[in-house]
Amino acid sequence: MSQITVSTFKSLKKKHNSAFFLGCGASINSLTIEQEKLIQNNFDVWVSNNFMVHKRIIPDFYHVEIKHHRNGPLIHRLAHERKDVYQDVNWIIDQTRSYILNYVSPNDYPHLNFNLYPKVYRKEDHGKYNPDPENVSVSCNASITVIADIMSRMGYDKIYFLGVDMNDSRYFWSENKDYSDIQMEDIVKSCKPDERSIDDPHPTMHMKDYLPEYLAYNGQEAINLSPTSLLSKKMKTIDISEVLSEF
Repeated sequence: MSQITVSTFKSLKKKHNSAFFLGCGASINSLTIEQEKLIQNNFDVWVSNNFMVHKRIIPDFYHVEIKHHRNGPLIHRLAHERKDVYQDVNWIIDQTRSYILNYVSPNDYPHLNFNLYPKVYRKEDHGKYNPDPENVSVSCNASITVIADIMSRMGYDKIYFLGVDMNDSRYFWSENKDYSDIQMEDIVKSCKPDERSIDDPHPTMHMKDYLPEYLAYNGQEAINLSPTSLLSKKMKTIDISEVLSEF
C-alpha cells in the first residue's frame, strides 16, 4: 500500500455535547427506528468491533479492531459495501496495527478520516488513572478501555452506554432473523462460539467495575441505558425514553 496522510486521535473533535457508546450487545435491538434517528441527530455516536453489521445506525466515531480469523472477512466485506453511507465516519485505529487498512481501505474512505493512536499498556486493573497526554492506555487488555480513554478526553456533558450488556455472549445480530441476509461466518454469530455457550457471560464482564470507576475518577458523567447490562450494578441506569424525551 502506498503511503497516505492520516490524522491522529488528538485531532478528534466532538460534534454534540453528549455521546452514546453503542456496544454490540442484544439490548441494541430494544431501540425503535425513531429512537435510532433521535440518537443519530442529537448525539455523537461511538461504536466498535463489528457494529457495522447494523443496517441503519451510521456512527460518527468507529474504533476498529480486527482479528483476521474471526471478523476479518466480515469487516472487509461490510466496510466496502457500506462505503457510500460511511464516508463521514472517523475511523480510530491502533497505529501498531496498520494491517487494519487492508480491511477498511483508504481506497474507499477519505484518508484524513483515519485517526491513529499510540498506546501504552497499564499493569493495574483498576480505573483510577488520568489519561496520558501522549498515549492511549490499554487496561485489562480490553479494547473498550481504549474507547473510554479517548471518549473521556472529549469533554462530553454525558456519555450514555447501550449494548454493553456482558450478561451473556449474544450480539444484536445473534439469532436475529433481521440479519439473516448478511453473509456471516459462524465464528462471529456470537462471542467466541468455539469457546463458550451463547448463554455464558461475555468475557469482558469485568468491565462492569472498571468502566464506572474510570469514568467517575475522571469526572465524566456516565449513564447506562440497558437494564439487563451488568453495568446496571455499578453505573447509574435510566430508561432511554427519559434521555430522548426532550427531542
